[in-house]
Amino acid sequence: MFDIGLLELFLIAVVSILVLGPEKLPFAVKRIAKTYYWVKRQTLDAKDEINKTFELNEVYQDSINEKVLGDIEEKND
Repeated sequence: MFDIGLLELFLIAVVSILVLGPEKLPFAVKRIAKTYYWVKRQTLDAKDEINKTFELNEVYQDSINEKVLGDIEEKND
């Protein structure tokens, strides 16, 4: 997802300590982590709801089944 190396991570930590200070940094990290996981959970819930509404899982499975059957028929010919 993000291509962050050790040096970049260290630089972000130093800048964060300078900007927020050591007192506020743990609260900020917790808040960012909670927000990240909330957004991730909401995204997954929305994706599941869309799949249920439009029955995309069934359509996807049908396309996989057709491909497998086509491969089997090619082998038999």
